Amino acid sequence: MLNSEEYRQIAEQYRERANSEKSTRLANVLLSVSNAYLALASQLDLLALVERQESARTAASDTSKA
Repeated sequence: MLNSEEYRQIAEQYRERANSEKSTRLANVLLSVSNAYLALASQLDLLALVERQESARTAASDTSKA
């Protein structure tokens, strides 16, 4: 699986293609694909944050029981 930075790089590639595209219709689709990759990158960042928080919460809970 790719990480969020790799998804952002893919998004940038689609955005660059869109910016150089002569067809407005194709450029819009390329931008939509780019935005989808950016959204996925953001969700992966959120997932990592929540996993870290849950791990810290679990660790704190475990130490308070000891």
